[in-house]
Amino acid sequence: MSFEDRILRAADKNGTRTVLALDLEDANASRLLKRSREVLHSVQGLICGVKINRQLVMALGLNAVRDSIIKLANDFSLPTIMDAKLNDVGHTNRFMARTYFDMGFDAVIASPIAGWENGLDTVFEAAHSREKGVILLTYMSNPGAEAFYSLTTHQPDGHGKPVFEILTDLAVEWKAQGVIVGATQPQVISRVRQLAGPNLPIYSPGVGAQGGDPKTALDAGSTYLIVGRSIYNSSDPAKAAMEFRHPIPS
Repeated sequence: MSFEDRILRAADKNGTRTVLALDLEDANASRLLKRSREVLHSVQGLICGVKINRQLVMALGLNAVRDSIIKLANDFSLPTIMDAKLNDVGHTNRFMARTYFDMGFDAVIASPIAGWENGLDTVFEAAHSREKGVILLTYMSNPGAEAFYSLTTHQPDGHGKPVFEILTDLAVEWKAQGVIVGATQPQVISRVRQLAGPNLPIYSPGVGAQGGDPKTALDAGSTYLIVGRSIYNSSDPAKAAMEFRHPIPS
């Protein structure tokens, strides 16, 4: 089963479009692991996937993430996404993608800035051979992202085009399994949806703690919401996750 089918199945089953960003931080590794598992366990029926950033991998190590976090997500039939933001030369990207996929991650996030030839071509090859997914970073959720992603570049035909539109075109051309567009940028979400068509999933981080409004993002064209701090920093993560529960229309 493809990554897109796995996450859509979880979304339909749990009646939600929320991907949990399990990006907790704690200097005490044992406490961090315990809390991460507790949060995941408490919201498992209210999310459709789990995104893990480098905070957790660096603090706990690859083996602990694989054996304690990814395994638990698998037990709940929740696909996992590694927020690696891969952006290096081909052989390095290949090694990193292969490592994350073989750990059990169902998809990786990568940056199109590396280009295709001897860049992200190796990531897509690793993904396709394992029925995994590649989600491309198109527009970040932080305020400073505008300086680059909205920068207008001159094209061979003489017309100007924002960087995020070029990255969206690449995601379509390379047949990515999704794109990342911050929920803090609803106008950009609308434009990406227009360029990408109705079927390419848009994943939107920045909901809650960064000020992104879930309904506005979904109305603009987002498919999935990525929510972290607003859930895992809550005294009641399940209650917080319930507030972001927006089923996919049938």
